[in-house]
Amino acid sequence: MIRFIYTILITLLFLGNIYTAKSQNTISGTIEDNNHNPLAGANISIKNTTLGTASGPHGNYLLGKLKEGNYIVRVSFFGYESIERPVTISGKNSKENFILNKTTIDLNAVVVTGTRTEKTLKNTPVLTQIINSKELQNSGVTDISQALEFAVSGLEFKNQAQGKSVSLQGLDPQYLVFMTDGERMAGETMGDIDYSRINVENIERIEVVKGASSTLYGSNALGGVVNIISKTPSKKFEMDASTRFSNFNTQSHRARIGNKLGDFSSQLSVSYDQTDGYDLLAGNSYRTQEREDAVTITERLKYALTNKIGIEANASFLNKNRDNSSEKLYNRRNKDLTYGAKASYFFGKENSIVMSWNSDHYELLNKITETNLESDYDNLFNNARLLGHFKMANWNLLTTGIEYISENLTAQRNNIKNKTNSDFVFFAQEDIQIFDNLNFIAGIRANNNSNYNWHFTPQFSALYKTGEFSLRGTYSLGYKTPSLKEKYMNFRIPAPGPPMFLVGKEDLKPETSNYISASAEYNHRRISVSTTVYKNNIENMISPDIDTFIVKPGGIIEYSYNNLRDVTIRGADIMLKVGILTNLSLSAAATFSKKTDNLTGKEFENVRNFTSKGNIDYSYKKSNYQLNANVQANFYGAKTINLMDEQTHHIQKVNLDNFSLWRITTTQTLKNSYYLKLGIDNVFDFVDSSGGYNSGTPGRTFFVGLGVKI
Repeated sequence: MIRFIYTILITLLFLGNIYTAKSQNTISGTIEDNNHNPLAGANISIKNTTLGTASGPHGNYLLGKLKEGNYIVRVSFFGYESIERPVTISGKNSKENFILNKTTIDLNAVVVTGTRTEKTLKNTPVLTQIINSKELQNSGVTDISQALEFAVSGLEFKNQAQGKSVSLQGLDPQYLVFMTDGERMAGETMGDIDYSRINVENIERIEVVKGASSTLYGSNALGGVVNIISKTPSKKFEMDASTRFSNFNTQSHRARIGNKLGDFSSQLSVSYDQTDGYDLLAGNSYRTQEREDAVTITERLKYALTNKIGIEANASFLNKNRDNSSEKLYNRRNKDLTYGAKASYFFGKENSIVMSWNSDHYELLNKITETNLESDYDNLFNNARLLGHFKMANWNLLTTGIEYISENLTAQRNNIKNKTNSDFVFFAQEDIQIFDNLNFIAGIRANNNSNYNWHFTPQFSALYKTGEFSLRGTYSLGYKTPSLKEKYMNFRIPAPGPPMFLVGKEDLKPETSNYISASAEYNHRRISVSTTVYKNNIENMISPDIDTFIVKPGGIIEYSYNNLRDVTIRGADIMLKVGILTNLSLSAAATFSKKTDNLTGKEFENVRNFTSKGNIDYSYKKSNYQLNANVQANFYGAKTINLMDEQTHHIQKVNLDNFSLWRITTTQTLKNSYYLKLGIDNVFDFVDSSGGYNSGTPGRTFFVGLGVKI
C-alpha cells in the first residue's frame, strides 16, 4: 500500500510539471454588500482548483495563475448568501465584482460530509446541519461538547468521572463517528473519544449528519457523523487569541496564527484548558468532574504546486493530566499524536483525485509516581485512502475510492496485548441529476475485515425540489464490527465488595442496522423549517450482559459482552431558523424519540423521549463598536436509569426528572478586532440532585473572556 501511494504521488508531481501555462491571467475585483459597503475578509476561491484568497480592507481581491478556459468563482462571507459565478478567461485579465446579500440562512454554503463531495446545503440529498465559526464565537462555547449540545437536537453530553459522554437519539457514543477534516479520531473510553483534543478556535464549521453512514464512513457510523472542518488561512497574516475564566478555577486559553504567502499557507493553533473540578456524588469515591489540565498543539501546512495540484500536511499533539480522587485509581496522563498528509489533483470542471494518509496514536498512562509512567491503554489507528471524483456526464458524478484501515490496541487495564484489526475497503457512489429539481445518490461499500471477511453496505438518497419546498429520503444499511475491547477485554471494575470483572467475547457477531428517513424542508427568504422522521433498526446490538453472570471460586463475579438485543429507534426532528430582523435571529429544534427492545417489546427507560433547544441572537453595530447578545436554552425530558450500588452491587432504578439549562453570552467588539465576553451558564441554577447522572452541571457559573482577532 505504501509503495502504491508513493507511485501515485510521483505521478501527481509529474503531472504538475507538465501543467505549465504559457500565459498567465488574473481575475480581480471587489466584494461589497447590497449597500455598496466593502466586505473585508470574504473568502474567494475557484472551484476545483487550489486557488483561493481573501478580500482586503477595501473589499478588493486578486486571483492569478490562470490559463485560458472556463472557471467557477465562489465567494462566501458569514451572514451573507454565498455566490458561484462562471467566468471565462480568453487571453486577458478578467474583472469580476460581487455584491452579496445579507441572509439568515446561507443555503448556498458548501457541505461535504453527507456525500463526500462538495454540494450546497440546499442541493444535498442528505440533510446536513452546519454550525459555523461565527455561531461558535457568539455562543461563547469553549469546547466541542458545548458547541454540539446547544445546537444539535437529540444530542446530549453529561459529565462523568472519566470525562464527558455523549448520546444521540437514544444511541450510545460508540455509534457516533467523530472526524477532523474527514479523518476518524482514535482512542475512546466507554465509547467516547477524548473531546479535549478539539480546539474550538481552530474550527471553520461543524457538519452533522444523523443516521447510518457506514457506506461512506465504515464501522461505528450507525448513529451519525460529526465532521469538524478546520480553518484555512486566506490572508498574509491572521491571528486569533482568547482567554476565559470561570468558576472552579476553570480556564481556557486559545491562540491561532495563520498566514498565506503565495502558494504556501501555514496555521498553528495552541490551546490550554484546566479546571479544579467539582463533586456532586456525595458519599461516592469518584468526583463528577476530576481536576484536569490539557494542552493541544496543531500545525497545518498547504502548498499549491500548481493551480491544479496541492499537497497538505498536518500534525497535532495532546498532553492531558487528570488527578483521580479515588484511591483505587492512579492519576492519569493522556497523550495523543496525530499526523497526516494529502495530495490532490484537480482536472476538468469537477474531476479530482485525492490521496491521503492519516495516523492517530492515543495513549493513557498511569502515574505510578510523578516521574514513573506506566502505559495503560495504547491505541494506534492508521488510514490510507485513494479517492476520486469523476464527472461522467453533465448529469452524473462518480465518487469512488479504496481504503486501508488498521487498528492496534494494547490495554493493560483490560488485559489486552497487541491485538489488531484491519479492513480493506472499496466504495463507489453515483450522483445522478436527472432534472434540475431531482437528484439521486446511490452508493455501496465493500468491506473486507481481517476477522469477519466481506460485508456490503448500500445507501440510497434522493432530493426533490418544488418551489420553496425540498423533500428528502434516505435508506442505508449500517455495519459495525465488534471492537477489540468488546472481543478481548478482561477488566476489573474498581468498586468495593467482591471482585467484579467485565470480560470480552471473541465470537461476537457484527452489528447491522437498517436506517430509513424522510424529511420535508421549507425555505423562504428569512425562514427555514424542516421536519424529519426516521427509523433505525439495529440487530445483534452488543452490550454488557449484567443479568447473566458467573460466580467463580473466591466469590469473583464475572459477566461479559454479548449480542443481547435487536433494537428499534423511532423518532422525529423539527428544526426552525428565522431571521426576525436584519440583526435578530431565532433558531429552535426539538427531537422526539423512542427506543424499543424488539425481543421483549418493551421500551427503554434510559432514553429521553423529548429534548429541545432554542437560540436567540442579536447584533448591534455602530461605527467601530459592535454588541452581540446570545441566549441559549436546552430542555431535557425525564428518563430512568439503572445504577449498581458501589458497596452491595445491587441494581436500583433512579428516576431523573426533566430540566432545562440556559446560557446568556454577551460579546462587545471594538474595531472588529478586540472583544470582551461576559456570560452566565445555567442561568436558573439547576442543580443535579442525582449527583451527576442527569447532566453533571454544578449549578450557576459565570465566565469572563478577552480576545483579539486580526
